[in-house]
Order: sequence, then C-alpha cells, then structure tokens
Amino acid sequence: MSSDNRTRGVIPLRGAREPGGRLLTRDSPQVRIGGRGVLQANLNWLPGARADVNLCCMIRFTDGSATCVQALGDDFGALDAWPWVALDQDDRTGSSADGETLRVNLAQRERFARLLFFVYIYEGSADFRRLGASVTVTEPSGPGCRILLDDSPAGSTGCAIALAVPQAGSLTVRREVTWFTNTATAGPHEPIDRAYGFGMEWTVTAKRPLPPAPDGPPRRW
Repeated sequence: MSSDNRTRGVIPLRGAREPGGRLLTRDSPQVRIGGRGVLQANLNWLPGARADVNLCCMIRFTDGSATCVQALGDDFGALDAWPWVALDQDDRTGSSADGETLRVNLAQRERFARLLFFVYIYEGSADFRRLGASVTVTEPSGPGCRILLDDSPAGSTGCAIALAVPQAGSLTVRREVTWFTNTATAGPHEPIDRAYGFGMEWTVTAKRPLPPAPDGPPRRW
C-alpha cells in the first residue's frame, strides 16, 4: 500500500527497454504512421523506482462513443474486437523487462476519431522526476519514435503523452507531454479527460493489494 496517502485511481461509467526510433521533442513533435498492422506504445521506467506506473489509452470513436483501456478496473481491452486497443499487462513494480505495452489495430483506424496515450502513478512515487520513464512507439514499417517523460514538475502524477489522429490513410502521432496532478478525491483521469474533451464519466476504484514479497515482510510503499 502507498505510504503517501494519495487517493486511488479512477475508471470510466509496454516492447523492449532498448531505445530506438526518432525522438519526438517540442521542436519536432509529430510523426505519421502508415500500414495496417499493429502500432505498439511501450512504457518503461527504472525498476529500482518500485513504483506502480500505468500506461492507458482514451479512445474516441467516430460514432461518438468513448472508452478507456487501462489496468485499473481490469479494462485491458482487445485487439481483434472492440475497442481494437489492448494492454498486455499491469507491471506493478517496474520489474518487468517488457514494461507495459498498448497495441492498436491499425486495420480498424477508420473507427477511431482520436486516441490519447497517457500515464499516471498509481502508487510508490510522489511524481515522475526520478522514475526515468519513457514511451517507445513502434509501427509495422519504419523506426517509430520515442517520447521522454523527463521534465515532470514536482507533484505531477499524470501525463498526457501523445495524441493519435487518423489522417489520409495513416495515423498522425503528436507528442503532448502535458502534466497533471491528482484531483482532491482521485487520480488525474478527469483533468486529462476535460483537457482533451473525451467527455467520459468516471468513478473511483482501487486495485487489489499486492501480495507479500516472498520470504519477506508485506510490501509497504
């Protein structure tokens, strides 16, 4: 359980560690991704940070509906059925060499109005400053891109990483790296939603507690 007494997250009513691809920056924030395979967005952070960092995706469809794929609430999505976006796992400590990966079925991109990749800290750290977090986006053909989450202000617990929008038979991915903090009662989901206009309703929930560490005391972060 977290020792910083922060409120749990809310729900709506990770690729390799080696860096690769073009680095998206404020001066060069955008890349266009083609093909009809699978786009992957992989999150990794320092394993020694012992923080539970969550990679998520808000999705707005062309029919006006919206949803969020995330580990919280076990909303892992699906790649070959609605919502055509899937999260592979929930890395609770950063110890997984594969981190967390979101996969997007590009064959279904005409169904998407926009997708927002975002990340937030569930527990284990007060902000992102010492987490060494980065996101690597890979595509069916081409080198993909990387986005560093290395300029977090103090106290920032969430970050809108990138906005993806279908355009002329491809997907335009634009670096955002906009920082957010928790609300008075929950995580940064609602402020991120309001900032990007997804218009979802949210409710507070919590993950199951981590089991005790093998041959050691209970985990207390």
